[in-house]
This record gives sequence, structure tokens and C-alpha cells, in this order.
Amino acid sequence: MAKPNVVLFITDGHRADTVGCYGNALVRTPNLDAFAVEGALFRRSFCSHSVCMPTRASIFTGRYPHVHGVWANGVPLPTTEITLPQVLAEHGYATCATGKVHFEPQQAYRDHLAPVLGPERLPYYGFQAVHLSENALGKEYLRFIDHHFPALALHVIRRQTVPEEAHDLHWITSQGIEFVEAQAAAGRPFFLSCSFHELSPPSNPPEGFAGTVNPADVPVPELRPGDLDRRPPYYRQCYEGYLRNGRQPDERTLRRHIATYYEQAAFLDKQFGRLAGALKRAGVWDNTLVLFTADHGLSLNDHYQWRHGPFLFDQVVNVPMVWRLPGVAQPSVTDELVESIDILPTVLDACGIPVPPGAQGRSLVPLIRGDPGAKGKDSVLLQERQAPDLAARGLDPATIHQVALRTTDWKLIHYVDYPHGELYDLRNDPGEFENLWADPGHLPQRRELEALLMDRLAGAHDPLPTRPYDW
Repeated sequence: MAKPNVVLFITDGHRADTVGCYGNALVRTPNLDAFAVEGALFRRSFCSHSVCMPTRASIFTGRYPHVHGVWANGVPLPTTEITLPQVLAEHGYATCATGKVHFEPQQAYRDHLAPVLGPERLPYYGFQAVHLSENALGKEYLRFIDHHFPALALHVIRRQTVPEEAHDLHWITSQGIEFVEAQAAAGRPFFLSCSFHELSPPSNPPEGFAGTVNPADVPVPELRPGDLDRRPPYYRQCYEGYLRNGRQPDERTLRRHIATYYEQAAFLDKQFGRLAGALKRAGVWDNTLVLFTADHGLSLNDHYQWRHGPFLFDQVVNVPMVWRLPGVAQPSVTDELVESIDILPTVLDACGIPVPPGAQGRSLVPLIRGDPGAKGKDSVLLQERQAPDLAARGLDPATIHQVALRTTDWKLIHYVDYPHGELYDLRNDPGEFENLWADPGHLPQRRELEALLMDRLAGAHDPLPTRPYDW
């Protein structure tokens, strides 16, 4: 039997509740919705961290941030880490990344952490071909604009509206399609990571999508009086810091920004449709494992917080995850708990390739197939440490270090070296409004979850020998 091809379609900051198949009636995602009908949709899929670089490193290594060493944006992934494309390349796969990889900083970060580098030498963390588009690493896309759309160069740099064909998300998908067509023609198994940024509002959707969502129709978060009083102090400090520097949107601006987010999500859906169509035209769709997921979600002003990290409420850490495996005809929807670190072992299991030592995730193939007795996890680990974005709010990033545990019914957030914390009863308070951490009546539940968290951390140490980091 031919080796299955693998395509990961990864978006950035894509909340699960902003996809039609996850229940959103306003955003237009017909291609992803149709894909979900024939795949396995996980409603309780969680990223390991609240920002891009740590979560993407976890996706491609199957390891937690405190183990692979990427503990914040700005910290590059050590080259000693074993990655999914590296393993697949060693087993005869052609490997390619288009769009956003984010194994290294894509922009300069204040006061640290590493210079902006890039894939000057190949293979790049196991990718034999790389076509990046974002920030300081997006030179190839800018050269494309200069050659094909020179009149739009300033529009692109200023993030103004451009035709679809000149938009970077269209370019990212086109690079992936070219790779798929070439490998299919050569009869070689392939691994494509087609990954995107640009869902952090205000987004810049292209012509034909910009202005299609009425801001008045956009739902805004429920903001309860006293919400910030029931949380650790940095929540209020973040909110007031954004107010001071003019970055906290009022309701009119918030609706307009979220409208652009929905419009861009619709454009991303079209890109998924383009890529799926290319796989079908090339005759490889039926033998291709396809995953749609995101690196993390966004707060979008939930609990008075704009954008994402350093927050661990579900709007930020619950991400969409839909799988389609060759030979699995039974579609499914599950509420089992799974994590982004499960992606690497799932792909390798489906491809019949041994999982490398050190991977900490678990294959989801039994759940996707609907095997009798297949179960998810009792809990998932969540982490956040020294988010550089805190500096924009006037806080010292070194003061915020969180580790958290989420079960089906509870969430506990522990703050390292601080006397406060968070505890939520998700059965009765799914919006995480009532912090029960200091409630004497819930002390036994808190102690039980704290013990479970310590057990999870103790069991999540690096199973490999100590290796020097290269940063």
C-alpha cells in the first residue's frame, strides 16, 4: 500500500467558536464545514501554550513547552529537537512548509531573546523546501509582489486591501498547491505544512471579503461588573495598560475589528477549499491525511482582555481540530480531551512510522477510527511564561508564569511564586467568570487538582538525556 501523504492546514489565533462546524452561524466557512462532515471533529482540543512559538514547537515535536525549551515568543526552537518533518523526511517523504513556521523569531522582541534569522540553509528543521511570508522572513512573498503586482507593494506593506491574487494568504496556498502537484506527478509521498498568520484583528481581508460582515451583527463578549476583581491583579493591569496606550478598543472598534476577523476566516476557508481541490485534481485526496487546526485562539475582549497571551481561559486555548484519515469512512464528533502535542504521534501512527523517543503526546488514531473503548485524556496541561506582549501593557514579563490543568469539569491555574490562583467549575460556569480559588468551600477540590497538576508535571519531564540548548 502506498504511503499516505500528509497535509497540515494550520491557522493562527483561530478560535474554535469562529468556524461554522463549531457552531458559528455568522462566519462563512463552507469548505471547512464540508470537510468536518466527513472527518473527525474534536470539540475539546487544547493547545499547550497561549502564544505562537511555543504552541507551534509543541505541534511539530509532540512535546510540552517546558521540555522543548520554547517557553515564549522570541525563543527559537533548539535544533537538537526532533521534528515531524525531519522524521517523515527520513522515511522518504518530500517535506515543505509554506506561510508561517515560527520556529525562530519573525520580528525583533524587546530586551531579548534572539535575533531574527531564517531558513537560509536547508533542510530547515526537517523541511526540504520553505516558503515563508511573515514579517522579517517574508522576503520571498515581497519579491513576488514586486514582480507580479508592483503597483501594490505599498498596499501590502501597509496591510491595505488588495485583490485576492496579491494577498499573502493566497500566495501561501499557491506555494502549497505547486508542491502538491509536483510531488503527485512524481509519485512521491509528501508532507505539507500549509500554515497561516493574519487572524489577529484588525485583519486585512482582500477584495471580495473586506466589508462583507456587518459589525452590528458581530457578537461581543459578555463583560460582567467585578470580573477583574475576582482574578489575579495582572488582569486589571493588562486592561488598564492597554487603556493608557490607546490599544484597548471601545465597543464600536471592537465590533469592526471582529468583523474583519470573520472576513479573514472566510478567506482562509476559501484557501482550504483551493488546497483540497488541488489534492483531488492530482488524484491523491483519498490517500492523504488532512488536519485542520490552529496554534491558539484569541480573547477578543473576553474578560476585558484584547488579543491573546498571557491568558489561559478557553477562548484562547481551545482550538479547532478536524482530522481526515485515509481509509476511515466514519465521521465523528467527540468531546474527549486531546492536546496539540498529540498531532505528531497521530500522524506517524497513521503513516506506520515509529514515534521518536521523547515525544509526549498520544496517538489519536483509535479515537478517529472510533475504536471500541478509545478514550482521550483525563486532563490537559496548559502553560504560559513571560509573554513579551506584557511589556506593551506596562508589565514586567518575568512576573507572569503560569501552569494549568484542565479536566472535563474543572480548570486550575497555578501562578509560580505568587499567592494567587484561579479555579473554575466548568460545569456550572463554562465562561470562567467565578474564580473559586480562594473560596474555602472549594479548598478540597483545589487541593485535589493541585496534586493532580503536580503529578502531571512530574510525569511530563523530558524523557531524553539532557542536551545543551543552542540559544
